[in-house]
Amino acid sequence: MAGGNAEIGGDSYAGEIRARHETQLAFRVAGKVVAKLVNSGERVKKGQALARLDPSDYQLDLAAKQAQLAAAESDLAQQQLNLKRYRELLAKQFISQAQVDAQQNGVNAAQAKVNQARAALSASRNQTGYATLTADADGVVSQMQAEPGLVVAAGQPVARLSQDGAREIAIQVPENALEAVRKAGAFSVTLWKGGAPLEGRLRELAADADPATRTYPARIALAGDSHALQLGMTATATLPARASGELKLPLTALLDLQGKQYVWTIDGQTLRVSRKPVQVASIDSNGAVIAAGVRPGDKIVTAGVHLLREGQRVKLLNQ
Repeated sequence: MAGGNAEIGGDSYAGEIRARHETQLAFRVAGKVVAKLVNSGERVKKGQALARLDPSDYQLDLAAKQAQLAAAESDLAQQQLNLKRYRELLAKQFISQAQVDAQQNGVNAAQAKVNQARAALSASRNQTGYATLTADADGVVSQMQAEPGLVVAAGQPVARLSQDGAREIAIQVPENALEAVRKAGAFSVTLWKGGAPLEGRLRELAADADPATRTYPARIALAGDSHALQLGMTATATLPARASGELKLPLTALLDLQGKQYVWTIDGQTLRVSRKPVQVASIDSNGAVIAAGVRPGDKIVTAGVHLLREGQRVKLLNQ
């Protein structure tokens, strides 16, 4: 007889404790690393310097931009002085209004050059500042690759900062478990070091598989106060066992024909068998979970399924 609801779930996935917010840090300019100021595993504060590039080229550019601004300001001052003189001459009718207007245009052009030089100087100051890599939050440097002598490109990640705050468990999900993980309401998370289980919920499941492992990275957010958990700790996330609404049959009840699965059902009145196609949700050593094709209470042949034919009369073992 087809049994009641199948119990599925309970699968476990090993992972490690990670920070909820992890930042890949990179220099915003290119250059050669000349100083590594922290090591992996060190705690840092927001704004703390982590590494430095050789600033020589940026300092030279900054000096050049300062000189350009000084020259532009000097030219503007001279143009303004000339405009004042032109206006005095115009008042005495020694020159025309057109000459004054031309000088005013010269002042405007000089002012534009000053504005441009100031913007260039500000950008150069920023570039010089970008030669120092700083932490953008309090946390732990979980990875540091900025070794002295390394030449890096702008935007090339050289460090990873695990920010203070909530913790998660990072796991890898095989493709045959994606649906169960998506539907799971909660996970039971246990730490290898021991202690009471923690409650977790799926926060993120990658859409693409890891090309090396062919599994899908997922993040399980931990409920409650998880701040004290040490980064990198080993943990296991376990799916709760749940009733699926599906039926479970012994493997001997399945009849496989040309890649399709069938079972033999028994008519309670005539005791004759009828072959019915079924949809198998999953198979393990304990049996097959049937998603469709039979109902609770159906009488199912569980032995000798390859010896039967449609409409054959059988005898129940308990009769």
